[in-house]
Amino acid sequence: MPLQLDLRHYETIVAIVELGTMTEAAKALYSTQSTLSHRLAEAERRLGVRLFDRGRHRRLTPTRAGIATHQAAARALDELGRNEQVLLAERSNVTSVVRIGVGSYDCFHWYPSFLGAASRHLPDVELELVVVGDAPGDVLASGDTDLVIAPGAPAGSIELIPAFEDELVLVTAPDHRLVGREFIEPIDLVDETYLTYNFNPTPGFEYDRFIRTGDDYPRVVSVVPQTSAITELVAAGAGVSILSRWALDPAIATGRLAATRCGPDGLALAWSLLTRATESADSPTRRVADHLADHLATSAT
Repeated sequence: MPLQLDLRHYETIVAIVELGTMTEAAKALYSTQSTLSHRLAEAERRLGVRLFDRGRHRRLTPTRAGIATHQAAARALDELGRNEQVLLAERSNVTSVVRIGVGSYDCFHWYPSFLGAASRHLPDVELELVVVGDAPGDVLASGDTDLVIAPGAPAGSIELIPAFEDELVLVTAPDHRLVGREFIEPIDLVDETYLTYNFNPTPGFEYDRFIRTGDDYPRVVSVVPQTSAITELVAAGAGVSILSRWALDPAIATGRLAATRCGPDGLALAWSLLTRATESADSPTRRVADHLADHLATSAT
């Protein structure tokens, strides 16, 4: 059955849902409100359903049909955009696209310097950053990313390429009462608001190796999924956390956060590059991984 709407209709629907008003949608699409209004009316006429309810202050609220249409259109437009990027890359000297993410942490301070090195050593490969989250093995298996920088030893059918050694440290505001200690013990966290990015403690990390080794636990634990948000809360004095020193290095180096060792021996943390176990040794992903491992090993020391 032929489509009732064309690409312009779907672009209009997506823009209105995501931006909320015809005015903002028109700006984003470099069009006019009148054009978009006619286009939306035409789409509703062709489909025979109302896609938006018109509210106060010209706010457009998607109906159930509008939400369903937006979800389908957004996925399709994203896929079309990805296809165009691949085709444009093929038109130039670029022959492959490798998508890179960071497991557990939304930190990308390492990327600019690596991007410069990659452009010299891997001119036929285009790099893309993607959001991974706390299950890198699943994201690799789904094909949403090709290469993940991750701490610890994530599960899944993956290959680990050792990258560098790091340390989990207590991060606090620079004027926190624990700053200046040589190290802290679990009991020091009892009266603190403890911030973590994970609802379920990951084996081999701070809860498993440090916090639960004592008899006392933080009385208040708050889950904040993004480590960048935890950084801001800690810097504002709204809590403390135990996180990777490397991941938070920019904030520690500038003095926005203070870092204190956990226990007299510290909590060592190994970072690795993860690829699919089926990745061939000479694939673009493995070539990027080998260069990135060398780059991180040098820059993280």
